[in-house]
Amino acid sequence: MINGDHNWLADKIYSFNLTPDNANSILQKENKTIKEQAFSTILKNRIFHGGIITKGSGLIKNGENGKGIKSRWYPKTLRDRILAIGYVKTKMSFISGDAFAELEKIKDHVKTYSFIDPPYTVAGKRLYTHFEIDHDALFALTAELKGKFMLTYDDTAEIRGLVEKYNLSYRTIPMKTTHNIQKNEIIISDNFDWWK
Repeated sequence: MINGDHNWLADKIYSFNLTPDNANSILQKENKTIKEQAFSTILKNRIFHGGIITKGSGLIKNGENGKGIKSRWYPKTLRDRILAIGYVKTKMSFISGDAFAELEKIKDHVKTYSFIDPPYTVAGKRLYTHFEIDHDALFALTAELKGKFMLTYDDTAEIRGLVEKYNLSYRTIPMKTTHNIQKNEIIISDNFDWWK
């Protein structure tokens, strides 16, 4: 999206009257503009079961507290986040490519901040078309980063083993699955000064 388009997207989200009919009219539209594709992607993430937008996903039925497709639709929060990103977007880069090659290029850059969110070892098979990666190699490369980083993962024995192998620091955070089951995720970072 080009300059100023984030304002359009924020306004579109905030003013959208979310009903199943209105959502389906957006999702089923063909030949969408880039702006419309952006809105459609956010809409899918918010109203599809578990936020999963891969082929075969479907609309939330009951949702949280019986709110149906509106249970994860927070238009003001989404608008505010998009507007906030608009203020710093010139300092951000999104690269469609090989994450390993890109991390290798920036591993010595002290002023680079990396947020790494790979396909999780357990849920990745279910959530993504392309889920197979070399997790050990990702940990090895992450351990070499000189800049700040945050790496997220599912809390499994395999991942805890890799954290220990590469002498990285982590914290666990509680999360709820799409079936309302309480589980933990792991945040791995170069420092946790921000953690409270």
